[in-house]
Amino acid sequence: MRRFLILSCSLICIVLATEAGTLCMAGTPGLTSAQIEADWLHQDEVRVAKTGAKRPAGPPPTVEQDAAGGVDGVKNGQWGFHTEKEDDPWWQVDLGEATSIGRLVLFNRCDGCASRSARLKVLLSVDGAGFTEAYQLDGTTFYGHSDKKPAVVDLAGVKARYVRLLQPGHEWFHLDEVEIYTPDDKRNIALGKPATQSSISEWSARHTDVVAPPELLQQQYAINQVVERGMKLAESLRHLGADVDSQAAIVEQVAQQLQKLPADASGETQRELYMQARWAVRRMTLDNPLVDFDTILFVRRAPPMFPHMSDQFYGWWSKPGGSICLLQGFKGDSPKVRSITEGWDDGTFLRPDLSYDGKKVLFAYCKFYPEVAHVGNKVVKEDLPEDAFYQVFEMNLDGTGIRQLTHGRYDDFDARYLPGGDIIFLSTRKGTSLQVGKASAMATVDDRMCVDSYVRCGGGNSRPVAVFTLHRMTPDGKQLQAISAFENFEWTPSIMADGRIVYARWDYIDRFNGPFISLWSTNPDGTNSQLVYGNYTRAPQAVFEAQSIPNSNKLVFTACAHHSNLGGSLGLLDRTYGTELERPITRLTPEVPFPETEGSADSYYVNPHPLSEEFFLVAWSDKRLPGHSRFAIDDPRNPSNTMGIYFYDASGNLEPLYRDPKISCMNPIPVRPRPRPNRLPDLVDWDAPQEGRFLLQDVYQGMGPIERGEIARLRVIGVPPKVQPQMNSPVLGVSAEDPGKFVLGTVPVEEDGSAYFRVPSGVPVLFQAIDRDGLALQTMRSLTYVQPNQTLACIGCHDQRDSTPITRHMPLALLREPSKLTLDPSGSWPLRYDELVQPALDRLCVRCHRPDSDDAKAAALDLTPSKSYDNLLSYADNDLQKLSFERDRSYVGDMPARQSKLFSLLTEKEGHAGIQLDTDARQRLITWMDTYAHRQGSFSPEQEEQLRKFRVEMAEMLLE
Repeated sequence: MRRFLILSCSLICIVLATEAGTLCMAGTPGLTSAQIEADWLHQDEVRVAKTGAKRPAGPPPTVEQDAAGGVDGVKNGQWGFHTEKEDDPWWQVDLGEATSIGRLVLFNRCDGCASRSARLKVLLSVDGAGFTEAYQLDGTTFYGHSDKKPAVVDLAGVKARYVRLLQPGHEWFHLDEVEIYTPDDKRNIALGKPATQSSISEWSARHTDVVAPPELLQQQYAINQVVERGMKLAESLRHLGADVDSQAAIVEQVAQQLQKLPADASGETQRELYMQARWAVRRMTLDNPLVDFDTILFVRRAPPMFPHMSDQFYGWWSKPGGSICLLQGFKGDSPKVRSITEGWDDGTFLRPDLSYDGKKVLFAYCKFYPEVAHVGNKVVKEDLPEDAFYQVFEMNLDGTGIRQLTHGRYDDFDARYLPGGDIIFLSTRKGTSLQVGKASAMATVDDRMCVDSYVRCGGGNSRPVAVFTLHRMTPDGKQLQAISAFENFEWTPSIMADGRIVYARWDYIDRFNGPFISLWSTNPDGTNSQLVYGNYTRAPQAVFEAQSIPNSNKLVFTACAHHSNLGGSLGLLDRTYGTELERPITRLTPEVPFPETEGSADSYYVNPHPLSEEFFLVAWSDKRLPGHSRFAIDDPRNPSNTMGIYFYDASGNLEPLYRDPKISCMNPIPVRPRPRPNRLPDLVDWDAPQEGRFLLQDVYQGMGPIERGEIARLRVIGVPPKVQPQMNSPVLGVSAEDPGKFVLGTVPVEEDGSAYFRVPSGVPVLFQAIDRDGLALQTMRSLTYVQPNQTLACIGCHDQRDSTPITRHMPLALLREPSKLTLDPSGSWPLRYDELVQPALDRLCVRCHRPDSDDAKAAALDLTPSKSYDNLLSYADNDLQKLSFERDRSYVGDMPARQSKLFSLLTEKEGHAGIQLDTDARQRLITWMDTYAHRQGSFSPEQEEQLRKFRVEMAEMLLE
């Protein structure tokens, strides 16, 4: 058999030496065929293991079917059974007869829920009726699969037929596996025995009732699966013109022999057939005409200490041991791995990019400081070393010519070459500016320290979650621009074939924060930001790492979790089938569910590099995604060595190329020249007046059954950045996760539904359609922005993203100059309830609605300044509070003021208590309610003052 440089998931370390330099591993070139085969067998075990997904639709399992998962011989760190949350839930196994029990070995689920089982009780019975408590765990959290340290309960030979495990308190109960041994420790007497439990849950599943002993399980080989996948691969490669006949013939011969194989065939016979097919499939894989390169660039990198889609990219959570490497000659018999970052200080290298000629590498790097993760106040960045933050570097492919392109105490990473030579990257340099662009980015250079902005729903001083967004720089790193004005996070940019940047961003404007991490695109100059996929799609939760596929209009992506590192299931996106839900998605790795929304699995994929719609370089992990919490650097639940480099094809074949037993290997990139994408022109004049324009062709497009003429104006609302790192603080309105807001004003809508108006550039804004009575009909749950001197056009409100522009006539709004903004009442910019609403209450309502009023009913609704906000929200069984709380989508007519019982009372024809709302008071209440009833719209007194100054600055330019 041929030999390849492959490391299986638990194989020995080998060090290679070459003329090119010191290699990442030590020993002799290549690996034995036995080591490659061990990787294959381990894949079969992990990729088909039971998952932690929620139960599919259909009849629920019985308690016996779910309980059987606790004695089925499968140990993978997930749950073998799962009760409902109830008082003192329990699980038990029937050993068939009273038996002397030496010890129990308990394997727990290995995530953040493991602590639930830390005080479980062991109850024993000989008849199943009366149980006696024999033991209780002491409260120490235990695991088993991940750290090889299950809980062991010594029962010293006590006799019992029934063993019951009970979870004290009101809780769920779940374990991975329960093993019971006799005093002589010869065998696990619980394996495959009947089991039951107190209840089932939505995570319960049907498990095999009888399981063969492990010694027999180990002799089962997935030969049929290898044959099926191999024949599919052969057919795909024939379409590419590859000569695979000799290897396909081997696979076919294995299939024929398998048909004749007797039922009692030995394990050795099965293994021989399995390996014949596997080696044939591997040779076909490496003979793929698309594998027209012999070197792969990749990164050795330990996953960060704090798994989260945001925290994983801060330098202070990094681990040591990283390097950038070349895997050379991987198709031959003597592959070699060479580090091109020898001599660098110990640290982390992050997500590289290769130049179009294949000669230079862009990457991020931070030095590892063991004390930085423990700093209690990371907000004071001056107290942290500058090189503890990720900076962007460039070097030649041989490791020479190193240039540091970014500087300062900001995390800069995910740098990507643009076709014209400039570089786009992600950075925390966005800061707290209300208006971002060239000036805000240049304010971060020359050792100037700008304060970060933060996510709204997470963090604190010891764990600040600073927002990073798209930036651009010249090849020397000296000229910077913030090309995105988005308020929240953006991730994993890449350059599509048509020249646009595709990236992920997190939209939770007036809606739940969890699943709305969607796919967007923008031109390289920051113009024309638009949705690609998933504005209201909940699964997958996060669509990351999207890349164009050569000679295809599809994108490959990684479906990721919100509360973990990058990694999950791979999919293809075809926008010809829409931009929402699952119809546009083809699952490439169906054995891995969409993380967090569908469940979890024993393995995951990440960093897909497409060669075609069927063939990919990937990183694959044989471990679960870690849970969301901070882990110690050596915590087995978040190991450093989870990932290796593999070839994957759409038939399901996964061929290992390189694994390091000590540290993960990620981000594989073929070393070869590649086509330059289309170069889009730069249209932004960054030094022009800091304003732009929006053109809405027809507001009624996408609005449903709204009569023409019903919509009179658009309200334009700005969203400022969050300036404190503390989670959900301050609370601005009804929801602790509310975005900040300030109302720039309103603009007219013409008879044909068109609107053309001016707004400040570099400011994230959203729109509301306003009817003739001043009430909002619908609102955006996302943000948009314009660049200096840019006009951004859309067809309609909530229109289909690929709709054809309207050409029947010139929009009436274009027949005039763009509208300026008409200000809403005082107290709307900056937004303050006490300045917007309270003046109207003081003038019209407080004389009756005060504690000392003669009218007891009126006095009960106290509208004096200290009580009015809470009392208006709680009126009529918290009606306005419910209407203003976050909602995932906005529907026509589903707006607070329009549906409010309070507003209905105040606008009755006969008036309320003889009081009629005048125009000013009416507009104030509507503005407050329809912006979702904030108490305030800014995150600090300093930001509020900044907004006041901004309004003055914009007055002459944009305001009527």
